[in-house]
Amino acid sequence: MAPPVPGPLPAPAVAPPIDAVAAPRHALNLTAATCAGLAVVALVVAAALGQPLSGVALALGLILGGGNGFLAVRLLGIGVAFAATSILRLLILTMLAVLSGFVLGWERAILVAAGMAVAQLVLSAASLREVLRTR
Repeated sequence: MAPPVPGPLPAPAVAPPIDAVAAPRHALNLTAATCAGLAVVALVVAAALGQPLSGVALALGLILGGGNGFLAVRLLGIGVAFAATSILRLLILTMLAVLSGFVLGWERAILVAAGMAVAQLVLSAASLREVLRTR
C-alpha cells in the first residue's frame, strides 16, 4: 500500500486590512461614549428620584461594562487564548460587582450587573452597526 499523499499546505497568514482593525476600535469608542452618556443620565434621573446610590450603582455597571471591550482587546494582545482571557475578564467583572455590593449595599448590586448587561447590549449594537456599515 502506498502512503497517503499529504494535502495542500494552508495559505500563510496575512495581516488584516486596516478597516478590519479600525472598525472594532470605533465600536469600542462608540460603546464607551454611549455608556458614559447613559451613566450620566442614570445619575441625574436617580438623583431626581431621590435614589442617588442606585444611580451610582447603575452608572458604575455601565462604566465597567463599557470598559469590558477595551479589556478584551488588551488581554488578547498578550497572546493568551481567547477562552482564558474571557474567563479572566468574567472573573474580574464579577469580583467588581461583588465589591460594589459590599460598598453600595447588596440591594444595589443587581443594578451594577444590570448596567454591565446594558453595556454589553450597547457593544453588540455598535459592533453590528460596524459590520453592516462595512458591507
